[in-house]
Amino acid sequence: MVNNVKFSLFPAENRGLELLRDLSSEVLDGVQVLSQMLGAPEEEQEGLATALNATEARATNRHYAVLTHLRTSYVNTLPREDLYTFSRLLHEAVEQLSGAGDLIVHTGTARLSRRATEQLEMIGRQAELAAAAIGQLNNLDDLEDTWLEMVRLSKRASHTHRVWVAELSDLQKASTIIKHRYVADQLLAAVRSLRAVGDHLGRILVKES
Repeated sequence: MVNNVKFSLFPAENRGLELLRDLSSEVLDGVQVLSQMLGAPEEEQEGLATALNATEARATNRHYAVLTHLRTSYVNTLPREDLYTFSRLLHEAVEQLSGAGDLIVHTGTARLSRRATEQLEMIGRQAELAAAAIGQLNNLDDLEDTWLEMVRLSKRASHTHRVWVAELSDLQKASTIIKHRYVADQLLAAVRSLRAVGDHLGRILVKES
């Protein structure tokens, strides 16, 4: 393919993919910090929320760096619009994880359902697959299995969210139900952003086949 020829002639254009992989790592960092928050005592949550906000700030800087790179580069593995879309969606996933942390701190949500841990595990796996896919964007033939696993994970995560919401009816206070629902929905938003990464990967596979 022409893109692959250009990629091999201009190895410096790996920079766009490197930045996207860095963004994927920020999603994973966000998952790790948020996982710590779920089991942390209340007095430690403020510090973890600060760490989560710092992760979001780094992700924003990386997203900006992708934009700057795409505006100044001449040759890329994929069209600029595709690389920017991946960057935007990964950045949104970090924002949504950070938002979940803020909700936990400011609403005083304690003893979240184990579904929260399940969601975070699947979000982390989605981010790992996104990073793997980005590392293979110069060789699209090997990406169908990765795309399929991303779709499967997002479906499992959506199912977990539905179960979580159904289980909220077991809680006694309406205010507690609302607070827990806010966190559940925030994590689902991160799932959907990463599902969109998979969907965009599918569009590229179809377009470039």
